[in-house]
Amino acid sequence: MQRNSYLENMVLSANPVRQVIMLYEKAIVSLEDAIDAMESEPSDEVEVLKKKYEGMSKASEILIVLDTTLNMEQGGDIAKNLHEIYQALLSDLNRIIVEGDEPQTLRKMVKILSDLKETWEEVEKRIYGKPEAITA
Repeated sequence: MQRNSYLENMVLSANPVRQVIMLYEKAIVSLEDAIDAMESEPSDEVEVLKKKYEGMSKASEILIVLDTTLNMEQGGDIAKNLHEIYQALLSDLNRIIVEGDEPQTLRKMVKILSDLKETWEEVEKRIYGKPEAITA
């Protein structure tokens, strides 16, 4: 319980750009968990499928949050482009959940999200100076 309140305080006290970065980080970890599950030897197939779908589901939820919090009026073309990226990623995740796929598609998603996270980290440096040190 103590850890949850610490994490909650860390998120609530972070600057808005750091909060976006934290969402990217969680989405990346969730997709990596799904990739690990897809590539593991299924000693317990039910557990492997559970881990795979939980990871993809968490990533989907985060992408929805990122998408719905875009300010299209102030964000202009950047917000529009991010919306298109989030929608494409969500579409791919939904397809993988329904039809299945190789982990390579999820790796491409991780790459896209990692690149976006790095861009937000640059934004954070420009606005706030050096990035906040976050340790969980």
